[in-house]
Amino acid sequence: MGKLKVALVGAGSISFALGALQDLVLSEKLKGCDLEIALMDIVEENLNRTYQYATEMFTAFNHSAKIWKSTDLREALIDAQFAIVAIEVNRYHYWSQDFHIPRRFGSKQIYGENGGPGSMFHTLRNLGPMLKIAHTMEEVCPDAWFINYTNPEAKLVEAISKLTSIKVVGLCHGLDMGIDQISEFLDMDREEIGVEGGGLNHFGFFTKIWDKKTNEDLYPLFREREKQANRLAHFDHIGLSRTMFQIYGLYPYPGTNHIGEYISYADDFYAGLSLQYRYDPIHEKLWEKESRTPDFIYAASGNTIDKGLFDGVKTQEVWTEEAYVFDKNNVRMSNEYAIPIIEAIYFDDEIQLNAVNMQNNGAIKGLPDDMVVETQAIANGKGIKLKAMEVELPVALIGTIHIQGTIHKLLIEAYLEKSKTKLLQAILIDPQAPSYYQACAMIDEMCELQQDILPELGWK
Repeated sequence: MGKLKVALVGAGSISFALGALQDLVLSEKLKGCDLEIALMDIVEENLNRTYQYATEMFTAFNHSAKIWKSTDLREALIDAQFAIVAIEVNRYHYWSQDFHIPRRFGSKQIYGENGGPGSMFHTLRNLGPMLKIAHTMEEVCPDAWFINYTNPEAKLVEAISKLTSIKVVGLCHGLDMGIDQISEFLDMDREEIGVEGGGLNHFGFFTKIWDKKTNEDLYPLFREREKQANRLAHFDHIGLSRTMFQIYGLYPYPGTNHIGEYISYADDFYAGLSLQYRYDPIHEKLWEKESRTPDFIYAASGNTIDKGLFDGVKTQEVWTEEAYVFDKNNVRMSNEYAIPIIEAIYFDDEIQLNAVNMQNNGAIKGLPDDMVVETQAIANGKGIKLKAMEVELPVALIGTIHIQGTIHKLLIEAYLEKSKTKLLQAILIDPQAPSYYQACAMIDEMCELQQDILPELGWK
């Protein structure tokens, strides 16, 4: 088959970089390949840490892959067939700003990662580096696939699709989280359940669920089981999901934290809202020099808040240190899609993918062809192609997603034109927008607060 080169850009990333490396070393199909893995990160300390882990792991598995590292993007990408990208600078520091500042100015957004005003600053921070990667690929590996895990997924993948010639796909396991929820309601093994689903990344809906053995439609049973279930069970994760199921008749995925970013009424269903990046304003001055970044809390659940008075708290530093302690017994498949996609394209083995993010091109009726959507797909030697959804999404959901497509376009224009005005237009049409005066002040404060990492923007 010839040489296979995979570049991991953002190799200092803990979850996605280590997961991809474990999938590579465990892949039976890739064991006989002339495999080269280029690790690239701009933070040399993080890069060295990943390189040490990777070399130790591949040695332990007697894997012959050539592994090397570089802080030079161009060098890492030369002649690559695939680039797996997961980048984020000072992740929780800036995410906490994305969360707190819009709410301070009147937005009702939750989370602030992929939807709401906070996500727009998140997009603009990552858009420049992502386009740099894609443009470098145009020069040194123009036929390679850009496999993205960086958020905000849909917004960034759409920009790369429209502003470069690179083949790009965005990956997320949100739909699989939804299948897990459905299987719990039905008390069935997830492997027994067939699904059709899609929409927008982190805002998808199951249009069909069925029993793979009998082809029986499982939605009638699901409706009955959902009615019987405890109304407060897993509330922070699926309370909003269950309400949206009652409203639209389709069960959404992945859960409150994410689907709630795109609607105006989510905070009623998120008990953990006040815990997000919680701090004490009397004793802590957020984001000032030497101040701590507030702890990230995903949800109000026993795993995060039901602690004894003197129980230790596992910090990000401790969690990172533990993740990089190699233990062969702990190496397992991540269940992410990047390596299966590489195998399918490289060996021309056709596989079905539960969810990918690509330009629509008719896969979801009612949405623009050039908008990046999320739905199921097929991957083989020809590449990746979205499967057309057989059941149409309700008009209300199409309308909600369409608003986000317009925001995608305005953010691209804001970046290209260096325009706060275009950013304001995007914010004001968002369901979680503050008032006009608050939005203008919020933009100015965020641009000042994140001036070292945001593109330079001005009022036009």
